[in-house]
Amino acid sequence: MTTRWNDLSKDEQTALKRLNRGPYPELEAALGQRLIELGLVEDRPRGIGINRVGRELVIGMLLAARDGQSSDS
Repeated sequence: MTTRWNDLSKDEQTALKRLNRGPYPELEAALGQRLIELGLVEDRPRGIGINRVGRELVIGMLLAARDGQSSDS
C-alpha cells in the first residue's frame, strides 16, 4: 500500500518534514514507530531517519504546493 501525503495526520506530516531537514531528536517514540510502520522512515544507529520513500513523499508535496497543485499524491 502506498501512503499519500493526505493519508498522514498533521503530526505525521510535520514529523516527516522535520526529518527531511535532518535529525529530529524530539520525535516521539510512538510517532516514530508509526512512520516506520508506514515505510517512510527507518531506525538507524543514530536515531530515526527519513528513507527514500519518505523523502520522495515530502519532496512531491513541496513541489505540488509550489506549483499550486493538490497535495493528494
